[in-house]
Amino acid sequence: MKITNARLVGLAAMAAVLIALTGMALAGGWTREGALMATRLTARWSFPWFMAAWMASSLAAVWPGGWRAGLLRRRRGVGLAFAANHGVHLVFILISAFVFNVETARIQILGGGFGYLLIALMAATSNNASVRLLGPKLWRVLHSVGGWVVLGIFTNSYVGRLDGKPWLAIPALGLIALALALRLAAWLGRRQRLQAA
Repeated sequence: MKITNARLVGLAAMAAVLIALTGMALAGGWTREGALMATRLTARWSFPWFMAAWMASSLAAVWPGGWRAGLLRRRRGVGLAFAANHGVHLVFILISAFVFNVETARIQILGGGFGYLLIALMAATSNNASVRLLGPKLWRVLHSVGGWVVLGIFTNSYVGRLDGKPWLAIPALGLIALALALRLAAWLGRRQRLQAA
């Protein structure tokens, strides 16, 4: 059975909801602690989805063929699955804030809000009609800027956990460093090919 993008997005979002509810149940149920656990777990669940979408083109450029080519073909679906997962994360952020009165710093609200705006714009324009409407250049700028902003938010989040949770932060930051190295290698490869032409 072929997994369509819509099915992939739905399955990923359902998994995010199950992860959140399980975390909530294990941390005390419908409580402040439960909501915070659900928020943390859904962010962690979203991260690898984002990284897979963000790394897809670099991986395929550096190591063409195989599963990397398959990931590149499915990048739109993987990116939309990330957006759906992060939408579930947002629901639990809002539950934490408005039901359990968890205070959030203004910078987190502004930065996170801007990130969510970009995620929503990228998800809404992840279709061929939007590429035609915006034009390929503007579409690429939106998705490039959005990807870098989301990467920056994840990076900042994991750097902030280095002291308290190094077992979580170090692998995540290692993956981010690997993604940046792959992106640089892909860019250098393209540049070398252009100079050779």
